[in-house]
Amino acid sequence: MLDDAWREGARNRQGDRARRRERERARERSRIRFAAAWAAAIRQEELARKREQTRNRKLAEEAAAWKRFVQTEQRQLQLRKNGQLAKLLGEPLPGEFPAMLQRLVSEDQRQAEHGLVALMSGGKTFYKDIHDLAPEDMPARIAANRLRTTWLKERRDGWLGRGEIQP
Repeated sequence: MLDDAWREGARNRQGDRARRRERERARERSRIRFAAAWAAAIRQEELARKREQTRNRKLAEEAAAWKRFVQTEQRQLQLRKNGQLAKLLGEPLPGEFPAMLQRLVSEDQRQAEHGLVALMSGGKTFYKDIHDLAPEDMPARIAANRLRTTWLKERRDGWLGRGEIQP
C-alpha cells in the first residue's frame, strides 16, 4: 500500500512537471509570437516612415521643378518682350515678305507684354497668362515651345529637310 501511494505520488509529480514544462513551452511560444508581432509592427512603422519621406521628397522635387519651370518661363517672356523673335528670324528669306515677319515679331512682343504664353494640346495652340499656369500645363507649354523651336530651325536651315539638298 505504501508502495502504491509512493507510485501515485511519483506519477503526480511527473504529471506536475509535465504540466509545468507544457506551461513554460506555451509561455515561450507566446513570447516568440509577441516578439514576431512586435518586430512586424516596427517594420510596418519604418516602411510607413520611408513612404512618407519618399512622398515628401517627391513633393519637394516637384515644387523645385515647378519653380525652375516658372523662372525659365519668366526669363523667356522677358526675352520675347525684348524682341527675341526678331533676332531669331533674322533677315527675310527669299520669298518671304518683311512685313509678314514684322507682324509676327510685333504680335509675339504684344503677347509677351500681356504675359501670354503659348500652350499646345491636341494639335491646337492656345494662350494663357503666365500667372495662370499650373503644373499640369507643363506638357502643353513644352509642346508649344518645341513646335516654335522646330519651326525656327526648319525656317533657318531646312533642318527637317524640305526635300532640298544643300550643296
